[in-house]
Order: sequence, then structure tokens, then C-alpha cells
Amino acid sequence: MQRFPSDTEIEVSLKDKDLYNSQAKNRLYYFEQIEHFKNPERVDLSNTSITIEHIFPQNPDIKWKSDLSETEYKLFMDKYLNTVANLTLSGNNGSLGNKIFIEKRDMNKEEGRQGYKYSNLWLNEYLKVIDTWNVDAYEKRFKLLYNKFIEIWKYPTIVISEEDENEYNLYDAPEPKNRKLEYFTFREEMIFTSEFSKMYHFVLTQLFNENPSQFLMSELKDILQITTNKESLRSAYAITENYFLETNNDSNTKFVRLKKF
Repeated sequence: MQRFPSDTEIEVSLKDKDLYNSQAKNRLYYFEQIEHFKNPERVDLSNTSITIEHIFPQNPDIKWKSDLSETEYKLFMDKYLNTVANLTLSGNNGSLGNKIFIEKRDMNKEEGRQGYKYSNLWLNEYLKVIDTWNVDAYEKRFKLLYNKFIEIWKYPTIVISEEDENEYNLYDAPEPKNRKLEYFTFREEMIFTSEFSKMYHFVLTQLFNENPSQFLMSELKDILQITTNKESLRSAYAITENYFLETNNDSNTKFVRLKKF
């Protein structure tokens, strides 16, 4: 069973993710999509001369300590270093190296146009117009990247066919036999699955872990066939490390048992 994360979950995960040390194919896919979305001037990112550049470097020049407060310096070293907002692409990574931001932005050694200000990449557009790289600039660049991320990877729009357009609560729903499930909603969380058994497992597992004693009352325990003896069940589903649920029954039976509980 899978569900799509919300935009808020994406924002939290994206900001904290160590993208630099993720799988190479995932890094490349991310940068390709971010760079090329709505951009008619495509860049060959498989070109080995274009590499990942840390804006705040991995081994920063001592001058960075003059540019940043002690707190900001520590945040970049310990938390932000390998995250999306501190990473960009450059064909001049070796030249830019560990230099302070303003030198990276403006570098034009021997008219080689190495600096961010000369880059044709969308990823470097924001870096061209700022004068310092600090936490505030980091936050603003992250917001730009996040907004583009959720534009590229939009939360899906679910279209329900006319024959299955009705939504029901558990107690008013018709028997599931010969019917198709699109999704179910449990405590305001929408979970997409076509299988009633996965809904049954999910709901009972959630509720059991919240209040096991309710389940272990004799009547409910018998109705739902919950046991610690896995071998006594025809098809066991683990709802905790020690308790198992019988799942060898049809959708209608599962539905009736959920209603009873």
C-alpha cells in the first residue's frame, strides 16, 4: 500500500535531505528535472565537466568565518552542507573551490567566466543577484527550489469514473463484493489502494497499536481472530511483533468485522 506525501511533508523532507550523498542516479534525475523544466535551452548534465558545487564549501576558506556569524557557520557545517539549497551545478567547480561567496559569484580569472554570474544554468540565477550567502539567502533559495519541485511533481488529481463516483462512510457503504475501491480515508488521511484487505489491515493495525486492551477483550478478540499463535491461523497478518490477525476471509467478511469493531 502506498500514498502520496503532502506538500508539507515534501517541504520538510526536501529541506533536510542529504542529496549530495544520495544515489547518483537520483541526484542526476533531480538536477535534470529542476534545470530543464520549462527551459527550452537544455544542458547536457551527463557532461562530466558539469559537477555538483557546494555554495558553502565542504572545506571552507577561513574567510567564510568573517562572512558568517558563528551560529550560521555552524548551521552550514553541521546541517545545511549537503542539502538541496546549498548545492548547485557548475562547470568550474575546481576553480571555485573553497572560496568565499562573492569570489565564487564574480570569478573571471583570465576572462574564463568561471563565476556564478556568468552561468547559463537556471540553478544559478538567484546566486547572480545576491551579495552574500548566509542563512537568509539559503532559506530564500530553498523556497525557490521547493516551489519549482512541487510544480514539477504535482500532487495527483484523482478522477473517479461516474460509475464509482460515490463516497460512503463505513456504515452506509454497500458490500464490497464485485466493487472497485479507489481509496479510503482514515482520520483525514487519504490512502490510495484498490484492495479492501489493505484497508482492513491498515485500520486494524492503527487502532490495535493505539489501544491493545480494547482488542483483547474476549468478544472482539474472537470476532477479529487475533492471536499470539501464528500457526493457528490459515493466513496470518502481523499487526505487532507478537499479535497476528486472520486474513483468509473475503472482502464482505472483512467489511462486516470492521463495522462490528
